[in-house]
Parts: sequence; C-alpha cells; structure tokens
Amino acid sequence: MRGHVAVSMLPALVLFALFFLVPLVVLAVTAFSRWGGVDFAFTGLDNYRQLFSDPVFWKAAGNTLFYCGASMVIQVPLGVAVGMTLAMKVPGWKLFRTIIFIPFVISGAAYALVFSMFYNPSYGLLNNLLAPVTGGQHDWLFNSGTARWAVAGTFVFIIGFVVVVVMAEVASIPTELLEAAEADGASLIQRQLFIVLPLLRNIIGTVILVRLLVDIGMFDLVYILTSGGPNDATTTLALYAYRAYVHGQWGYANAVGSVILILGATLIVTVRRVFRIGERAL
Repeated sequence: MRGHVAVSMLPALVLFALFFLVPLVVLAVTAFSRWGGVDFAFTGLDNYRQLFSDPVFWKAAGNTLFYCGASMVIQVPLGVAVGMTLAMKVPGWKLFRTIIFIPFVISGAAYALVFSMFYNPSYGLLNNLLAPVTGGQHDWLFNSGTARWAVAGTFVFIIGFVVVVVMAEVASIPTELLEAAEADGASLIQRQLFIVLPLLRNIIGTVILVRLLVDIGMFDLVYILTSGGPNDATTTLALYAYRAYVHGQWGYANAVGSVILILGATLIVTVRRVFRIGERAL
C-alpha cells in the first residue's frame, strides 16, 4: 500500500523538485557569485554588500513594503466591505459582482495601459475631474510627490478577488446563527459587525496572504505605468532585480531575489500567526 502511495506521488514530487527546489537552489547558490550567463565565479558576500550599500535598493524595498501596506489598507477592507454588502443580496448584486470582478481577470498590462491614460496630464480623466484644483495639467505618474500614491490608487479597482471570496465565505455561515441573533434583537449592522465579520477571520487572513504574494513580486503594473520613475520613486524590488538581470548581473539579481523570498516568508509567517489561519473562528 505504501509503495502504491509513493508511486502515485512520484510525478508530483518530480515536478515539485524540477520547478521549485532546483530553481531555489540555483537562486541561493548563484546569489553568492558573479554570473552573467557564461562567466561564473564565487564572490562570497560581495553581492549582498553591494546590495545593502545601494540607496536605490533601500528605496525599492521601501516602495515594495509601501505597496504591500497599500493593499492591506485599500484592497482588503474595501473588498471585505463590498463582499459583505453584496452577500446580503442587495438589488443588482449579481451585476455589481460581475462589474467588480472584471478588472481582476484582465491582464496587468491592459490594466496598466488604461490607468496610464486615466492619469495622463494632457487628456486624462482625473485631471479633467480635478481641473479646478490642479489646473488640469498635473503629471500624477511622473511627479515624485504623487507617483507612488498614483500607482497605489489603482489598487481600488482590483478588489474583485477579495469580494468573491468573502461572498462565498459569508454564504457558508449558517442562517440559523443570524436568525437567532435577529430574534434576540440584534440589528443588521450589529449582526454584520459582531457575527459575520469575526467568522471571516480565516478568509481575511488568506486574502491578505494572496495579496502579499502578488505585491511583493509586483512588476508589470509599475513597469508599464512608470518604469520605476521618477528617480526610482516607484521602483519595486522585482523591478530592481530585473534591471540587474538585463545588465547581465545575474548573480546580483538573484541576491535581490533571495531578499524578496526572505521578506515574503517573513510577512507570510507573521500574517498566519496574527490571523491564526487554519484555526476555527469560533
């Protein structure tokens, strides 16, 4: 029996080793080398010394954490609130659910192109709306004071995943629980805040983990909107590693990649402990 189980797991183990363990080992080893694809030489901690002494790296790390925080502040609370509202089957909830989910399924490149037009200083919709305040010519994406906030502002429209997951979780809550609370005199808002929301703890923690995994490696949205400018005001760690890679500094790029992995693992472990993911909510 054990032999059959081992044989059935073999394809999965081979794929896991091929697409996860081998790249992970290559990343960890080459991060201590000078490697450009052909030449290879171990250089010890030189890549990390260069990394931690580069102010652009610290700026990229700060931006990455800023986008992770923006997701937690913008996408998760907004997605949970909209999901809980639509789960109450308000009029038009199916149409709203579809409209909200559309930005999540289109490619990041198409999404970025739409927002590059939205923020355009000459004909963008935002400047037209704020013309009495900005004079209609503010360059949101290439002004160092607003670029990072403009990129984070696009997160408002990518809440479809959070909304759908929250709606599914709310649907699994026993109706008897809510009916009993209503019979005891609890108002609609009290039932949502003190019964439904606590029961969503696990799923909120899960969507935070998913968003962190996306935001730590955020690349395409920033690359198309600003290419990391102006003056690296929007550069992320993934974009910083990409620049090293295209300049033939593969070992240095992998050192940045190892930092991304460690940062991601740290944030994920922290979120799992804070939200006690896997434990029963009640």
